[in-house]
Amino acid sequence: MKLLEDPLEKEREHLRTLLVALKRGESIYEKIEVLNALPEVDAYFSFPSALKTFLAGLSQECEYVIKETFAIGQGPRLFEGAEREGAHRLRLLLGDLLALETFYQDFGGIIGYQYLVLTLLMQKKNEPEDARLKPPEGIDLSVETPDVKKAIIQGIKDQGMMGELYPVGGAADRLQLKDEKTEEGLPAARLIFLGKPLLEGVINDLQAREYLHYKLFNAQVTTPIGMMTSRAHRNHEHIRLICMQNNWFGRPENAFKFFTQPSVPTFTKKGHWCLQKPLKLLLKPGGHGMLWKLLKQNKVFEWFESHGAKKALVRQINNPMAAIDYGLLAFLGMGHKEDKAFGFASCPRLVNAQEGMNVIKEVNGKEVLTNVEYCDFEKCGIEDKPTELFGKYSPFPSNTNILFADLKEVEKGVEKLPNPGLLVNFRKGHHYHAQEEKEEIARLETTMQNIADAFPMEKGKPLPTYLTFNERRKTISTTKRKSSVKGKMLETPEGCYYDYMLNAKELLKTHCNMDLPPFPDEKTFVQKGPSFLFSYHPALGPLYSIIGQKVRGGKLENGSELQLEIADLELDSLQLDGSLLIHATDPLGHLENGILKYSNQTGQCYLKNVRVKNGGIDWEEDHLFWKHEVKREAALKIVLHGHSQFFAEAITIEGDLTLEVPHGMRMRAEEKSGRVIFITEPLDHQSPFWDYSIDSKQSIKVNRTIYA
Repeated sequence: MKLLEDPLEKEREHLRTLLVALKRGESIYEKIEVLNALPEVDAYFSFPSALKTFLAGLSQECEYVIKETFAIGQGPRLFEGAEREGAHRLRLLLGDLLALETFYQDFGGIIGYQYLVLTLLMQKKNEPEDARLKPPEGIDLSVETPDVKKAIIQGIKDQGMMGELYPVGGAADRLQLKDEKTEEGLPAARLIFLGKPLLEGVINDLQAREYLHYKLFNAQVTTPIGMMTSRAHRNHEHIRLICMQNNWFGRPENAFKFFTQPSVPTFTKKGHWCLQKPLKLLLKPGGHGMLWKLLKQNKVFEWFESHGAKKALVRQINNPMAAIDYGLLAFLGMGHKEDKAFGFASCPRLVNAQEGMNVIKEVNGKEVLTNVEYCDFEKCGIEDKPTELFGKYSPFPSNTNILFADLKEVEKGVEKLPNPGLLVNFRKGHHYHAQEEKEEIARLETTMQNIADAFPMEKGKPLPTYLTFNERRKTISTTKRKSSVKGKMLETPEGCYYDYMLNAKELLKTHCNMDLPPFPDEKTFVQKGPSFLFSYHPALGPLYSIIGQKVRGGKLENGSELQLEIADLELDSLQLDGSLLIHATDPLGHLENGILKYSNQTGQCYLKNVRVKNGGIDWEEDHLFWKHEVKREAALKIVLHGHSQFFAEAITIEGDLTLEVPHGMRMRAEEKSGRVIFITEPLDHQSPFWDYSIDSKQSIKVNRTIYA
């Protein structure tokens, strides 16, 4: 008989035997009896104690989960000081344990969780797993070929069968985001980027796709949105509050489904659970891979089906670049066209970025397109080196967490793989038993991308999964961590804004043929800021080819700022020296009983051969450009309320000026006697500002229908 010398291996074998015994128990009473027979349980509960008294008034389910903690050797650590603390603290701890028991019930509850922990801790010591890895082949979206154009149209056309899933429950500890008044930790969804919380930006992207569907196919679509929240930093409450403060973004409240991701105990390298303080576990969200099982446990698959959703886009909100230009629509269209079970939107991966990589894994004659997380590279025998000497990109592409999922197929996948991509990732941290010292601690994480492991195929046969490639700055640029004093930009809001502005430069220069000031290199950008500022509502396009038909020519002087929060805009030969801010309160349509209806009743603006000159941004002041926190000396602000219009042609507008056009009105700028006057009159028509159509080459064309 093999001697188990490793304490972890010995404990793991003990738990394996215990799980088998508990499985034989047909009732909760029988399972408790199995636990009562264990010396570690009997030794504690044979004598009077505050915990034993507390147990007397509880259900058998509560008694079972408490005794489970003693069965795995963590009970004395967890309930130390129960005599000194009140029953309230015990009840809170019990609530956390019950949530853990429920989520891992298919694996043996709390005991099953600890068994998984010990299994992964032992794997850290073992040899790399026996699997061949190779870079995956994929569909190149970086060039707008005829096939890519067809996929874009397919992605727009099939918006009506889509759902969206946002895993927004991460703790976002590396962002160190805090409420300025209360110092309370905030979730990533609260981060302001380009003047809006990240969550609002993601929903704007979705509504831009729905609006494009409306303009091309004359059909209203309301995509159901599922959000996986958590209890970390009151994440669940903050997410709901953002939605309520925005009046549910003009969507029915029942078009949103919230479900809470459980937090799991952290542990040391010896498998000991960590406490924050007596009777309070140090918990962290258990990874985005919890998403799939929670969809099943919370009947979200059925909810999506009731809303007509057959496929879903999965997207993390900390990546504002995901919907830039046509890449996302083409990615979704490829999935629809090939009726794939699962898909990854990928791009080149920077060496040493804390990003997973997409790989083809070959095991036992079968292949699977999957993901390897950066903390598992060593275990998988991967060296994070560039493809070429002194290069910056890995031979394996980046896992961007932009995913396509066939909901029926993924639901089947959950049966085969309820906890995909299990891993432990140790980081230094504080916990109660380490006193003032920092110790390496981890949590059991599961990764949502690795549900793809449920779709293997015999080598040589077509995979039911797919992968697309696109330019990196048009696919991923995340806001994961707080800005670095050392000037490191990767994964910071500043780095994300730099990529956004590089994309803006391409859009304005290449597609809009606009004359721009020289763009700074990364170092100058960090020190002095951009040479111009530009932002726009995604419904202006989102395709660059569409925006290029609406914004044509002109020039931005050095230090100028152009904000276009509008969809119905024609901007022809603008000369801007200063700040121009155009804001439509209703860029996509009108509200009926609080619900957004895509329509022609929008804020509309026409500027041709117009010169705008004012003091603009005060460049002597400090600014947070990525937040849209800028100080201006002056600006021209055009605010279009409801369904209203502003027209100006062949004039110069100077100075600090705010023009507000009321709903149902049209304002025209004219020059008389050497000065500009503004004439307001009622609107007399509700024709579309732009007609959208698809030509014979599968390109989207827009044609103006209203003229000054």
